[in-house]
Amino acid sequence: MSPIPESAIEEIRDRADIVEVIGESVPLKKRGKNWVGLCPFHPEKTPSFNVTPDKQMYYCFGCQAGGNVFTFLMEYEKVDFPSAVRALADRTGVEIPEADAETGPDPWAPLYSANRLAAELYHRRLLESDDAAPARAYLERRGISRAAWETFLLGWAPDEWDAVLAEARRQGIEDAMVAEAGLAVRSEKTGGFYDRFRGRICFPIRSPGGRVIALSGRRLDDGEPKYLNSSDTPIFTKGRTLFNLDLARAPIRRNGSVVVVEGNFDVVGLYEAGWKNVVAPLGTAFGAEQARVLRRYAATAYLAYDGDAAGERSAFKTGDELLAAGFTVRFVRLPVGGDPDSLVREGGGEAFEERMGAARDLIDEKIAVVVDRVDLGDVPRKRRAIRRLLESVARVPDPVTRSLYLDRVASELHVAREALDLPAAPAAGRPRPAGEGRRVPAAAAPAGGGTGFPRGRFAHPVRLPETEDERYLVLHAVTDLQWLDTLIELCRPEYFDNEENAALFRRLAELRAERGDEAIDVLRTSPDPLVHRVLARAEMVMREEAGFELSDRTFHESLRRIRERAVERGKLQLDMEATGDVVADALTRRELKRRLTPGRVGPVRRDGPRGGEGGPTRDEV
Repeated sequence: MSPIPESAIEEIRDRADIVEVIGESVPLKKRGKNWVGLCPFHPEKTPSFNVTPDKQMYYCFGCQAGGNVFTFLMEYEKVDFPSAVRALADRTGVEIPEADAETGPDPWAPLYSANRLAAELYHRRLLESDDAAPARAYLERRGISRAAWETFLLGWAPDEWDAVLAEARRQGIEDAMVAEAGLAVRSEKTGGFYDRFRGRICFPIRSPGGRVIALSGRRLDDGEPKYLNSSDTPIFTKGRTLFNLDLARAPIRRNGSVVVVEGNFDVVGLYEAGWKNVVAPLGTAFGAEQARVLRRYAATAYLAYDGDAAGERSAFKTGDELLAAGFTVRFVRLPVGGDPDSLVREGGGEAFEERMGAARDLIDEKIAVVVDRVDLGDVPRKRRAIRRLLESVARVPDPVTRSLYLDRVASELHVAREALDLPAAPAAGRPRPAGEGRRVPAAAAPAGGGTGFPRGRFAHPVRLPETEDERYLVLHAVTDLQWLDTLIELCRPEYFDNEENAALFRRLAELRAERGDEAIDVLRTSPDPLVHRVLARAEMVMREEAGFELSDRTFHESLRRIRERAVERGKLQLDMEATGDVVADALTRRELKRRLTPGRVGPVRRDGPRGGEGGPTRDEV
């Protein structure tokens, strides 16, 4: 059986509802934002098995079983990883292409190659070609620096019919494959192909792992269509992709919040002004799948759409989708006729920070709009306005939050609370009763083969002695490549007390060397249940239970303590010469231990707002 592409695994994981899957086998009850039940992996009378839909993880505080939707099926149904993935693919409607002799291990590899080829060709043309002079001048007028050209791999698609097709032919890629990659169009008259992007500034669209999967082109004038995107392909679906998510993921996770804007230039402008946790849809209405993707990384969303009527309407529609996904949504009011890009160009990052600080809860903003613009003395109009508000409130999955919003609508619009009936909203994330629905078929036997992780006698052994510092480091390392690189530089697997944490770190370091910037994503799609058990334990125990937040300070403090303990155990040698003076040597050793870990590594970055009640700040790392 052919290998399953990582992109397919990621899509299946995004679409699968872990609460629904586990709920078919384990009776679950809602408790706060989690679902709880009796653990299926060890006997217990008091529920300690938790399922967190936000993170698509499960964890048992009794036996430390944990993982994602794939590992649950592997552990519960006793199937191997490919069988679990294929069963969930059938359930979620994701098609897994089969590899053949011509396409190799990943049948979509030629599509990735074609997109990367186009992005690099257009980038070179922007930097070097005479015909790109108007594009360079346009970017300079908009205040986009040369550094940003490199960061976003901006390019120029010349006004030619076959620029990318000709380059693809030189590299052995057929025209039909370029068209399948969404970069060329077949002519109805001649039957031949021509370039989709001509006379446009191009923005490569990248997967969360950083691979180029499509392009978005912007005209230099006001002609239509202003923006043109690649057509949907097996590796790119416009309705579930977000521009800049590859660069924004770590800042979003770190801050617990995301800023959603309308256009590519808004993203670039805010990024240059210091706001890193910014994404944008691709010229179409923001959809439920995009909201679900973002919910994996954050709980708070800020909507910074254009300061006109159209921008407000789009922001409100986007906000409804984010509410339904479980976000706390805040509306950022921009100057009339302005957008985020123009705001930071004229007033810098501080101007945008001021607007972020004044952001209002989405429902409060909608109520304020109704009070300001609707004649509340006109009963039919007031009724219609209230109905629209209730349609938004009905999307909120948390019953307590819904009730509080209803109280607010009743109070602000002077209507009896008991008269407010919410319209029906589809239930989301509720498990089916045990025994109902389609069960996942079990495979004959799990696949063999090792991954280098330690195997115990029991499926879920009791917790080994470990320090919280190790969990801190694991969480940081799987969140941000900068923290991972620092850990690789200053730490060794043998510094860890916990064998599983050491194995996870060793695997991460290997992936960083082999797969570069894709290392964290590759680890998260690993078939090894131990990987996901360690990740679930860190996420659930440290973040859910302890309320732990990622920060540069906690990372370096934990790393210093890990290295100090490594010195004490003889795993790390201090570079000092003994003088024979016991007191002097002790003082020298203490000073060297104090300097074990540098206080800061890397450039200062401003990542954007943190979620929560304290209001937005820019976290300097």
